[in-house]
Amino acid sequence: MKKILCGISLIEALVTLLVLSIGLLGLGQLQASLWFSSSKLHAASNAYLLGTTYLEILAATQIIAPDLTATPSLQTLRSGTLFDTVVSLSEDERLAEAEIHVVWEDRSGSQSVRLESVTETVSRASDTRLLLSVH
Repeated sequence: MKKILCGISLIEALVTLLVLSIGLLGLGQLQASLWFSSSKLHAASNAYLLGTTYLEILAATQIIAPDLTATPSLQTLRSGTLFDTVVSLSEDERLAEAEIHVVWEDRSGSQSVRLESVTETVSRASDTRLLLSVH
């Protein structure tokens, strides 16, 4: 009488283990790239928030006291990232322009965000609705 063998062999178990381990390594690599992308987006979001905050403060001070000058360069530490912020102002007969340039370093290199705002010099003291944001 012949005996019927049921189950799996050692070779089949090793091949299954190899396929599963390759899949798990792929998932680990995907998780690492998601963490890196998430930290990059978090830093960019912080840079935009920092830039818009400085831009709003600058716009408010220019509306209230147009003769004030901006601080040329600021460094801010947020969430473990050091942001360098450069503020520049220019003004002509009708328009006053403020530019905020935020730069930071991460593992992929230097990143930056630039924000601009333009206001009419005539309307600064009377109406703040003419504040325009330009990207």
